[in-house]
Amino acid sequence: MIVMKFGGTSVQDEEAIGRVIAIVKDRLEERPLVVVSALARVTRLLVSIASEAEAGHAAKVAELLASLRERHVRLAQTLLSARPDLLETTLSDIDYRIGRLESFVNGVCLIGELSPRSQARVIATGELLSSIIVCAAFNAAGVGCHLADARKMVITDDHYMSARPDLQATRDNVRRIYAEASRGADLVVTQGFIATSEAGSTSVLGFEGSDYSAALYAMALDADRVEIWTDVDGIRTADPRVVSDTCRIERVSYDEAAVMAAMGARVLHPLTIEPARIKNIPIRVLNSKNPACPGTSVVRGDEAPAGPKSVAVRDDILFVTVKARKLLGVTAMLGRVFSELDLRKIPVVMATASDAEVYLTVPEGNDALAEALEALSAWADPTVYRDKAQISVIGRGMVSFEGLGDKVISLSGKVHMVSLGTDLLSESFVIDRDRLAPTLAGLHDYIFKR
Repeated sequence: MIVMKFGGTSVQDEEAIGRVIAIVKDRLEERPLVVVSALARVTRLLVSIASEAEAGHAAKVAELLASLRERHVRLAQTLLSARPDLLETTLSDIDYRIGRLESFVNGVCLIGELSPRSQARVIATGELLSSIIVCAAFNAAGVGCHLADARKMVITDDHYMSARPDLQATRDNVRRIYAEASRGADLVVTQGFIATSEAGSTSVLGFEGSDYSAALYAMALDADRVEIWTDVDGIRTADPRVVSDTCRIERVSYDEAAVMAAMGARVLHPLTIEPARIKNIPIRVLNSKNPACPGTSVVRGDEAPAGPKSVAVRDDILFVTVKARKLLGVTAMLGRVFSELDLRKIPVVMATASDAEVYLTVPEGNDALAEALEALSAWADPTVYRDKAQISVIGRGMVSFEGLGDKVISLSGKVHMVSLGTDLLSESFVIDRDRLAPTLAGLHDYIFKR
């Protein structure tokens, strides 16, 4: 069997869902489990509903809820007009889900407080609504489809907005519930992204976590492969929204794909790789708008060629230097700095150190950073540099690719920090953010067009 995950743009409207049905029909002999995200932009809408509810803006909440309801009702009516029986049931299910959401966010409006647990419950609604409609659309197209609730399958800890699954409990649940749901059906549809905590409350696997869900299902069911359906022709040599003439990567290793995700590439969720790697399950990244394209295969390292694969960027980072007032040694420097950051759950993207200095990058927007810097100020002089970006070249055998540093300097004008990944799969540079676009374009051409 296989697991097929379709992202928000792949299920955003009638035309997109029609493509999904055609793609899945071609694979029915492989007994696919279909995983769907919320319709495009719906999760963003639900985040807005949660924020407005916390602020007590009842009128704005009502307006946004009406928009949410209208979009899903209109899509169901368009897809199911020829099947009044399915349409009636689907509209009833949509009304039930949005009614529960409405009651809940009205309560949030009254108390003016939104916990992570409450926010997870709100934004999980998008996947529930889309899966109801997609399942009905398959049935209307003559494909016998049953719906399985991901919240009964994936069990997580209580970090509700970035929950981590209990792999054994999830494996047992997925096997049991999938077996039940597949009886008498051609196809099973479920949701990505959403789960349930051990305490029984709705949790989510982090934004863009539907890829991760698909890999978890594949691991539990010993699937032959995972297919991640997006709106681009596989993994590219750079972000096609930034670089106009990227190339499709045919094969990439699990390790390379994981580093790409960590360094800013936006094709796979960073945690997707590990469940597939555990069972050596290939991942294929495909384009639902161009299903004839073979996409990209994520495979074992010995099945992927060496050499640069991609140039990834992060423009959401802060460059931080910590200079000790006396020599401490590399071990002590790293230990002191990382203990303060770890205490406050501040993730480090990359770091390098000397006897008296540590250079690192951290994501923007972490309120705890100021507290960490204050603690470090007791024995060192920390400095935060804003308006920086990180550019990374990723691929097995990077150490044998010459001239990257010189090329980045010539394109960017100044490099503030250089870091070679400990796994030798990446070389990263911190540059001024206003030089990112020309540096990325020039470096991409230097590596892939020469």
